[in-house]
Amino acid sequence: MTKKPLVIAMAIALSSTAISAGTFAQQAESVSEFDEVLVTATRISEKASDTSRSLAVIGAEELQQLQPASVAQALKNEANINVTNGPRASSQGIEIRGLGGPRILQTIDGARQNTHSGHRGTYFMDTELLQSVEVIRGPASSLWGSGAIGGVVALNTKSAQDMLEEGDTLGGYLKQGFESNGDKIKTSGAIYGVADKFDWLLNGSYNDNNNIKVGNGETLENSGSERTSGLIKFGWEPSEGQRLQFSGRFSDTDELVPSNPAAEVGGSVPLIQRRTKDKNFTLDYSLNPTHNANLDLNATLYWNGTDYDEDRVTKGQKDSTEYETIGFSVNNSSIFGATRLIYGIDGYQDSIKTVRDDSGQAGQRPDAIDGKTKVFGAFAKADIDLSDTLSLEVAARYDTFENESINLGESSDDNALSPSLGLVWETTDWLTLSARYDEAFRAPSIEEMYSTGTHYCIPPIPGFLPNGLCNTFEINPDLQAEKAKNKEVKADMRFSNLAGNDELAITLNVFRNDVDDFIEQSVSNPLMGMPGLEQTTSWDNVDEAKLTGFEFSTRYRYEQTRVTLNYGQTEGKNKNSGEYLANIPAKKLVADLSQTVMQGDVKFGTRITYVAEQEQMPDSYTAQYEDYKLWDVYLAWEPAMGSLAGLRVDFAIENIGDEEYRQAWQNLYEQGRNFKLSGRYIF
Repeated sequence: MTKKPLVIAMAIALSSTAISAGTFAQQAESVSEFDEVLVTATRISEKASDTSRSLAVIGAEELQQLQPASVAQALKNEANINVTNGPRASSQGIEIRGLGGPRILQTIDGARQNTHSGHRGTYFMDTELLQSVEVIRGPASSLWGSGAIGGVVALNTKSAQDMLEEGDTLGGYLKQGFESNGDKIKTSGAIYGVADKFDWLLNGSYNDNNNIKVGNGETLENSGSERTSGLIKFGWEPSEGQRLQFSGRFSDTDELVPSNPAAEVGGSVPLIQRRTKDKNFTLDYSLNPTHNANLDLNATLYWNGTDYDEDRVTKGQKDSTEYETIGFSVNNSSIFGATRLIYGIDGYQDSIKTVRDDSGQAGQRPDAIDGKTKVFGAFAKADIDLSDTLSLEVAARYDTFENESINLGESSDDNALSPSLGLVWETTDWLTLSARYDEAFRAPSIEEMYSTGTHYCIPPIPGFLPNGLCNTFEINPDLQAEKAKNKEVKADMRFSNLAGNDELAITLNVFRNDVDDFIEQSVSNPLMGMPGLEQTTSWDNVDEAKLTGFEFSTRYRYEQTRVTLNYGQTEGKNKNSGEYLANIPAKKLVADLSQTVMQGDVKFGTRITYVAEQEQMPDSYTAQYEDYKLWDVYLAWEPAMGSLAGLRVDFAIENIGDEEYRQAWQNLYEQGRNFKLSGRYIF
């Protein structure tokens, strides 16, 4: 009999705490290395151990060590976080606890990124421009509103304050990298400085790679790409506690890929030359005067623009998709005795315009889309210290949203209330227990409600389909928002000086997320060619899903030796039928061992990843997704003193065994053996 995730998790938790509490209480001290500080994911600055949410944080050092080709790859070693859409880095997405795509909210420096369109990529940031990546696992609509029913991925870009040493006023760096798989060249650099009350940063990168090879040594055709990225920041601090910052960024990706980059070119997947341009401008203002506990104000105004220009080279057709978002956010934090209150308002408008060229296929392409989505919300969150060891978090958010199809003259509106409740109990100096409840929602998009025209056509087949057939889109103005209700418990244990100069952090999260009114694309396909049977495609509210599971993370440091262990599993079932759901990731275990030598100048390590066979599948599925093991090694050299100070060299070998493997539910096999080398010099 298969053990339930909750039973397994409770067994781990009980065994972990079955050691003398008195001994640990005497040895426990504050743990600094393993206690990351969140900047934007939870909308306040707080330690990861102080929140009841399940979190993952990838800092600057780990980003440098991983040398990831995408934001998704930066998170691939975390429990219950998976990379989706195959090995093409430009199209890779993030899945958290079995939910991905538009069910995961992405933010950059606090600004929402709402672009989602078909099979196209939506994570455009070059990781070389990032200072950190923060992830909330589980619903977070009480903080962020629509889209966060699976979690939040908050990206924080670099700034002059991050890069400069204390006392320095000017600096910069140059970095050159190379990857053997795909002959990838990665070049980046920055220059930054401070002058009186001003600070500034200019950061840019260029990546170019050829076709990559999967684990069996075969080349994945049409997997090369070229990308240029840039970031500018200007900050002004006219007085203590006051800051005004302007930032702008861009990404330009050019690639020859299948229209669905998670597949290969075929009859229904034409080859396209895709040019993706993503731009953003953000203006931030913060006011936090000293000795004023009631004023910690943050205001953000932002604009995002994403253009996909596509040349369907095998069809002689040119398409375009233009997304635009303009939004704002204003929030303040006040302290009243034992209560910290965070409250604010925000809103945004998404616009989408498409052109679908039907040259040579008159009437056989989707119609143009011209629509807008407007969302406005208000939220409040209270952190209340009930005692020295017990705290309560109460939060609620109210949103109104409206979709308007300008070309069809159709519109719809709705609203949603997203409450949450969290309780944190510091039982001892070394053990913190917490429980929380969250409700969340995702509003349907313009594409899901108002797509029209032809989805696809099948040409005539003599003797079987003499007239051919076409499948057309059907609008659904009554489409309801997806809704989630998540229950979660967490145990966080922190120890130090157990065996001398050491630290230990253990975190366990157990969850159940009930998601109703799932929005899925439904393609009716009655007996092909039979007269009077209509072939249609629409988005409908279907499954009621029950997602259960847990993530278990352990980090241990003894002097300069470090061990990390991450394990995550999720089970998804239809609440009505009890049948397993598709697209739920397999169980994953990642173990990492590293050692620092030469007074910290050299760090080397190894990483083992094991992913189990996915046996939990719907009854109608016949595909098989076998288990696999991956072995990586890495080395970093960064002399702290002498003539080479400022130089850093990173080397890694990923998938040493050149394993041929495919993640559950993915069409393509993943990248094979890959040598990575990069050198950075800071001046």
